[in-house]
Amino acid sequence: MSRKVIGIDIHKESVSAVRVISSLRENRIDAHAHIPLSETGEDENRFKAALSALCDEIDPGGCDCVVSISADHFSYRILQIPFKDLKKVRMVLPFELEPTVPFPIDELVVDFIDLHSAGQSEHREIIAVAVPRADLDPYIETLAEFKIEPEMVTVGGLPAAMCLANQADPGEDRLILEIGRDSSSLFIVSRGRLQLIRSFTTPRGNENRAGVLGAFVQRTLAAYDEISRTDFHPLDLVVTGSGLNGRAMDNDVAKVLDIPVNRLNFAERLNIVVEDGEHTKSWNPALMDNALALALMAIDGIRGLNFHKGRFAVRKFFLKHKKNWVKTGILAAAVLALLLFNMITATVTLNNKLDRIDQQITAIYKETFPNVKRIVDPHREMQVNVQEAKKSAVNQSAVGPRIRTIDVLNRISRNIPESVKVDVTRMVISPENVLISGNTDDFKSVDDIKSNLEKIDLFKKVTINSTNLDRSGKEVRFQLKVEL
Repeated sequence: MSRKVIGIDIHKESVSAVRVISSLRENRIDAHAHIPLSETGEDENRFKAALSALCDEIDPGGCDCVVSISADHFSYRILQIPFKDLKKVRMVLPFELEPTVPFPIDELVVDFIDLHSAGQSEHREIIAVAVPRADLDPYIETLAEFKIEPEMVTVGGLPAAMCLANQADPGEDRLILEIGRDSSSLFIVSRGRLQLIRSFTTPRGNENRAGVLGAFVQRTLAAYDEISRTDFHPLDLVVTGSGLNGRAMDNDVAKVLDIPVNRLNFAERLNIVVEDGEHTKSWNPALMDNALALALMAIDGIRGLNFHKGRFAVRKFFLKHKKNWVKTGILAAAVLALLLFNMITATVTLNNKLDRIDQQITAIYKETFPNVKRIVDPHREMQVNVQEAKKSAVNQSAVGPRIRTIDVLNRISRNIPESVKVDVTRMVISPENVLISGNTDDFKSVDDIKSNLEKIDLFKKVTINSTNLDRSGKEVRFQLKVEL
């Protein structure tokens, strides 16, 4: 799934924009534009006219937008805050910054960059950056007129420095100089992290311009060595910006500083394809680097300064993700409906299973205790009746004579003569009686068996319950009941 991000770099003399299409495979630039601000008219009207021309060349609709404004609008301070917790740092930052700025603190928008203080100290060192609302709001309001709600508003030139710092090796030191027509900014990257920001007025004219720029860089490096108490040796000085005018400046600055000077050209460094459209002007790295770096910051999720967070964040976030939320809501509703249906189905199935078990229990109860007419709780009632039957059996055994089953079988076997042909098929012995079922040759044999069993002293009474011829007519089936 591709994402469109547009970076808009606003300077006092021009506006640049780069639209990047980002996908899993690559980032590519499908549109870019550079619009100079006219020399006449009020600043707000000039910016509005330039932004209108920019939107005619690049449609910002459907894009995530990030914006930078000229670095000379901002104030920069290095502070030590007596907290490690970043939330506490953000809470006390306005009070720590207030004595050092020439504006009422409630008229400023403040953010900071954590310098990741080394050691186990309890303080945190930061770069605190502030901008007057009076300087920031006109840009945001004009952007809103063109339905552009930026996700981030940051310092001009900072995106290029942050992207280079993100790509740098942990031990790499580097200088980044953005040269504008009216103002320039210097960024110091040490140990792969941004350490210092300084903004200054760009010297006018071509005479000794490189010398003035080089002198400012040297003074800043001397101040940084004093503040950081480190030996800073930059690998090179990377330059970009609309104030570059020819290769000679690079060489002149390199001679003053005695270090290599290289132009940025982000598209070439990162192998980003620049598409050639019908109305697209040729790619000029010096004009487009910072706008491209803005888009790359948003794409790569590089955290930096943001002076617009929270101002329209909730509404903008909702509008941006409205379709995804609707899809998620529909999917969640479908999942809940399926869960509810599954719960109802499982409940109905369980209830049906319980009903079948209850019916089985009732049927077993009726079969076991046929004399019971009214059944309320068959399981409980069966437990009670079984317990009573056990007690009754114990009581009967304790009161009556103790007759062993083996004795009953022995007496029956001895008292039936061998001359009587008999086949016992079933015998049930209980404490009160014995039921004997079997087959014999004729009815007289049944009477003989009865007579012989009556002679046993253990038996009180012998009764013939039934006698019947079997289907073959050759044998008699009988059943005798013996009372003990």
